Amino acid sequence: MHLGLDDGGEIVFHDARRLGRVRLRHDPRAEPPISLLGFDALHDLPPLGRLAELFGARAAPVKAVLLDQSFSAGVGNWIADEVLYQARIDPRRRTNTLTRAEIARLRARLRSVVGTAVRVGADSDRFPPKWLFHTRWSKRVQSPVTVRGERIRYLTVGGRTTAWVAEVQR
Repeated sequence: MHLGLDDGGEIVFHDARRLGRVRLRHDPRAEPPISLLGFDALHDLPPLGRLAELFGARAAPVKAVLLDQSFSAGVGNWIADEVLYQARIDPRRRTNTLTRAEIARLRARLRSVVGTAVRVGADSDRFPPKWLFHTRWSKRVQSPVTVRGERIRYLTVGGRTTAWVAEVQR
């Protein structure tokens, strides 16, 4: 699909696998499925107090909650792993056990990771070299480590493969 806009811009939707769909709506934020999405970490990140309330109301592992699109729209697997690594939080921790200080760290790292990824156009070659992202894909390596030499372990949280560093994330 190719749409020309009045200002000369274009919107192109190319889906070779034919798994996606396009819906044209007058106010998409007021209608499902968009209205069912959670906050946008880049443009609508809740203040610390509100985020603490949202986490406190749940008892699921923090990684699973971050991946829940009705909680935080657009946070995918690698972003959740990166945020939790940088915030030093074990991905299995129940959200209702997080301290305010941990939530503040998580919030700051969420803003930073998403902001950086968007700023560099999601070009992973331009992500900071210390990011877990660069080494998290090393499952085939006998003992994968971060650029700092920390051992990366893998487990399943929220139905997704999770890269984490036990020495850092508690």
